[in-house]
Amino acid sequence: MRLSVMIEPQEGMTYDQILAVAQRAEGVGMAGLYRSDHYSPIGASPDSPTTDAWATLAGLARETSAITLGTMVTPATFRPIGNLAKVAATVADMAGTLDGAPRIHLGMGTGWHETEHDQHGFPFEDIATRFRRLDEHLQVLRGLWDPDHEPFSFHGEFVTIDQARFHPPPDPRPRIVVGGSGRRKTPTLAARYADELNTVSQSPDGCRGMRAAMDEACVREDRDPATLPLTLMTGCVIGADEAGFRARAERAHAAVGSGDLDGWLDDLRGRWVLGGPEEAADHLGRLAQAGVTGVLLQHQTPTDLDMLDEVTAEIVPRL
Repeated sequence: MRLSVMIEPQEGMTYDQILAVAQRAEGVGMAGLYRSDHYSPIGASPDSPTTDAWATLAGLARETSAITLGTMVTPATFRPIGNLAKVAATVADMAGTLDGAPRIHLGMGTGWHETEHDQHGFPFEDIATRFRRLDEHLQVLRGLWDPDHEPFSFHGEFVTIDQARFHPPPDPRPRIVVGGSGRRKTPTLAARYADELNTVSQSPDGCRGMRAAMDEACVREDRDPATLPLTLMTGCVIGADEAGFRARAERAHAAVGSGDLDGWLDDLRGRWVLGGPEEAADHLGRLAQAGVTGVLLQHQTPTDLDMLDEVTAEIVPRL
């Protein structure tokens, strides 16, 4: 199972802090570093600093070499798809490859945080319309990156492209990931266009249900289900022992929690990776049995770089 770290820089992280997490993740042998793509804080103070996801990934592409990098997820509402296709392809060229595979992973989703759309002038339609927009963007993304489709034209509800010539085409192209938790539209879009489906904060049983929905979507789309892996993004609070876990849990609770600490943890058990090494490894093992091939561990207090050491030193050997 691939274990990567996931961060939420819109909650006040600077580029230097993002870089520190990426370099520590690379140093301890984690598979990748992924970040959210938001322009406004969600849980932090409205005055908290934010950064552009793709600008920071361009920097990380040149300052790391042995981890994958990506967004989870880039909203289809934020950028014209022709612009995003060029930006992601450029960052992929800057990053190079890892064992022959692209280091850059482009996660795509509908967008959901209405406030940041209002604050930055992005369109925010009803969810059905946003899914139609995402469908078009995925089609166009694949078309622009495919040299066999040049020149590429597309005339849709949201995108009109005439005789596009995309040079140079990314080779290999960035990995396309569809993100979401719904079991109807999300698996269908992933089966049609994506290299991977990433779901969020699910229990092993929830992941098993998503895997079944993905298999059914692949059959409908005439695709081998084995070619569409399932990954999970979920919270992570671990410690080398009980005292270390409780100390980290208290810091995470202060940052993102609600109610009392024990009640908060009880609500998260079964979905988040929690506890000491044995408990965390057991949970990851049950996720693997449910069909999950990789987990993006959401680091709730990302200045605590030592937790990444403990993931690889204490949990990985137990998997």
